[in-house]
Amino acid sequence: MHEIDINYSDFRKLDLNLLVAFDALLSERHVGRAAERLFIGQPAMSHALARLRTLFDDELFVRTGKRMEPTDLALALGPRVRAWLQEGADFLLREEAFDPARAEGLVRLSIPDGLEALILPPLLARLRTEAPGLGLRVQPLAVEHLPQALDDDDVDLAVVAVDLPLRSWHRRTEWLRCGFNCLYAPAHLQLPPSPTLADLAACDHVVSSYRGDATSALDQLFAAHGLSRHVVASLASMASIMGTLRQSPLLTIQPDLPLAHLLDMDGLTSIPLRSEPPVEISIGGVWHHRHDRDARHRYIRERMGSVVRGLKAPGGQDPELGENARHETTCPQKASQPPL
Repeated sequence: MHEIDINYSDFRKLDLNLLVAFDALLSERHVGRAAERLFIGQPAMSHALARLRTLFDDELFVRTGKRMEPTDLALALGPRVRAWLQEGADFLLREEAFDPARAEGLVRLSIPDGLEALILPPLLARLRTEAPGLGLRVQPLAVEHLPQALDDDDVDLAVVAVDLPLRSWHRRTEWLRCGFNCLYAPAHLQLPPSPTLADLAACDHVVSSYRGDATSALDQLFAAHGLSRHVVASLASMASIMGTLRQSPLLTIQPDLPLAHLLDMDGLTSIPLRSEPPVEISIGGVWHHRHDRDARHRYIRERMGSVVRGLKAPGGQDPELGENARHETTCPQKASQPPL
């Protein structure tokens, strides 16, 4: 039970547009000029005045020469009506400026393991400077569980580079497209400097996946050339994948992102995946559209997008940071590539 109950039936007699008409009449003291201010015809304004008189059981405005002079009741109502209209406009129509320095609360994210190590350090550094009152909680979720987690409001924003069964109430924005690199240990596996897809298909592969399968855009690429990958392991942790490569004659194909300064690449070699047509993945954010206009959520999306774009920029700095980084192109249903 609310502390203050509202008798909604009281509002059945009140058209809030009448209060706007009343305020215009009180300001102009003239039916025609008041109608012009509201962009309506004079007959419509006269009709509104008639309804106001019935509502308040008072003449409200009395003709005196060419002017409509307010009655005592109209003068008494004037400040209250103006304050109500102003408060309503401020509350409903004007969006309060967002100040990151004063923002508080917890933002819940889902980021794949490989991207988490790249995104979180610069994102947290930026938040500690700009929005120290905001906290982050990151939980890696299986791809197929993300839409439901967004619907249940268990996650605010998910970073993805895979296909998702999105619905009309989901939003997706692309932050970055990138190709792939082949990683392996030359001590265990010999490859030519520019291996063909056939060379790569002859190797045993380890893949990264939160789905537990190896269906991917890469497999589609191999299949288009009459080839297939022999996947012997599917691991969720990039650190585990790197450790596995150092001890086994295995190959992994990963997004072309700056992994070397975050993961132990000792003994490993990285070479670009060359193919026709080239294959890419799309890295972006997905959220429920209930958060579209939430200022704190928009701020996190902007900063997250800035960090992700910076992964491929010289020196890791996003050249679009600032106002240019605030423009999102969202797609409610179309997803990008299948999982790696």
